[in-house]
Amino acid sequence: MTLRGGLRDVVRHDDDGTPPQAPVGGSRGTAAARLRRWWPVALGVVAVLAVTQATLATRGRSHLSRIQVLPGVARTTDASVTEKWRRDVPGSIELALSATVVDGRWVGAAVAADGTQTIQATDPDTGVTAWSTVLAGPEPAEAGTQLPKPTCELDRPTGAVSGFPTLVCLVLAGYQTPGGVTAPARPEPSSARIVVVDRSTGAITAERAAAPSSVLAVDGDVAYIAEVTPDGFGLVTATDPRTGQARWTFTTPQPLQSTTGRQPLARLSALDGHVLVGSEQGPAWLLSSTGSVESKVTDVAGATLIAPRVGVVALQTWSGSSSPRLRVLTSNPDSTTGSGVGPNDGPTIEGDVVTPTVDDGSAPGLIFTGGSHLTAWDAATGEERWSASGSSAVGNIVLLGGRLYQPTPIGLRALDATSGAFRWQKRILIPAGASHLPTVVSDGRAVFMLEAAAIRRLVAFDPMDGSRMWASVVPEDTTDLAVVGDRIVAVQRSYFHGDAVSALG
Repeated sequence: MTLRGGLRDVVRHDDDGTPPQAPVGGSRGTAAARLRRWWPVALGVVAVLAVTQATLATRGRSHLSRIQVLPGVARTTDASVTEKWRRDVPGSIELALSATVVDGRWVGAAVAADGTQTIQATDPDTGVTAWSTVLAGPEPAEAGTQLPKPTCELDRPTGAVSGFPTLVCLVLAGYQTPGGVTAPARPEPSSARIVVVDRSTGAITAERAAAPSSVLAVDGDVAYIAEVTPDGFGLVTATDPRTGQARWTFTTPQPLQSTTGRQPLARLSALDGHVLVGSEQGPAWLLSSTGSVESKVTDVAGATLIAPRVGVVALQTWSGSSSPRLRVLTSNPDSTTGSGVGPNDGPTIEGDVVTPTVDDGSAPGLIFTGGSHLTAWDAATGEERWSASGSSAVGNIVLLGGRLYQPTPIGLRALDATSGAFRWQKRILIPAGASHLPTVVSDGRAVFMLEAAAIRRLVAFDPMDGSRMWASVVPEDTTDLAVVGDRIVAVQRSYFHGDAVSALG
């Protein structure tokens, strides 16, 4: 080998000294050969991507389907949303917002201007009344007095033997204003009935008399009725909702207390196998679903049972303080078994409980309270987990995918539900003169709020980063939003023009 000009000849072992031959077909042949070798791989990659995309899309639709069956979640809503129908008769808002969804219809009780008490079912797609049943009335009321509407609840049978759900109503009538009392008089009923209503047709299938002092609570397939005996004790009877047959009774060990100059009023609540009976003052008694006493509650004023989270049952009392006290009774998802935290050893939490209007079960074991701060508490220990500055105004929270969505005085914000970490905040014009913050609603894909710009608009925000997805015009007198069944409802409250509701879709 000789060196020439810094270069050197290199003899390849496969070099036989003949000039190299050009490949058959030239460079085009080489490219074609390579293409033939790689096109199956390319097709395979495309196929994998297509399958992956289809799988993710299927999972996304499945996840959305699971979210949209949760209470408080609206059906899929997009920018084409419009007003489908409007109802502006007196009591429209209360009728809609308190309705129970039965067989796809909105079923609720109402009191007409002449005092007639009804229960009625509304078709959410058209606003047409599917059926209406008169329960009592007409009954004139004194000027400035609004008679209470019937208490109607849906029993939920746990076995096939019990049949289909039935509406059970407590109807009070014959209101009179008692004289000779030092405190401001309140109308008191002179008669009461338990009325069983067919959920499909509105037909009355059974009714029976009850004491005028009765109150009603339904839990599962049991109707609990509490009344005040002639000697002032509280009497609770657990009954079969349809027949009225008594399963057990409980009489309070001491008379119920009341405010000066008034007859005592029984207070009753039943939730997830727990029953609470008492009055507006004095002690209350916490019972099991079998009627046995679990505990006597002495630090009470207006005690009641509430569900601050899915799978959590708690006793709320006031104890003379400015904010309520919450004692956790059950803090596991399987609360119907009676397991979990016992009635005497559960943690106590101070503050106004904020129950998520949508709760997908993420951030389990946390209870939220509001006020000047939004605070998360450990339901098992009562310890504070985190606290975020907020507003004393009343608002709601939506819990989806481990995030809390909350209205603020300047708009909408998202927080990590487990840590309280700030995720994003977006400004939005709040309706002027509102006594509470606008309600946040969701369809599982977006979160919505009402914007009071030059025109009222329903604004959709991306849950991940808060970006505006779209905005759609709603009735110009809309003051808030709500979800009834699976439909977003525009609420219109007006001192001058009366109340109304509009179904959007």
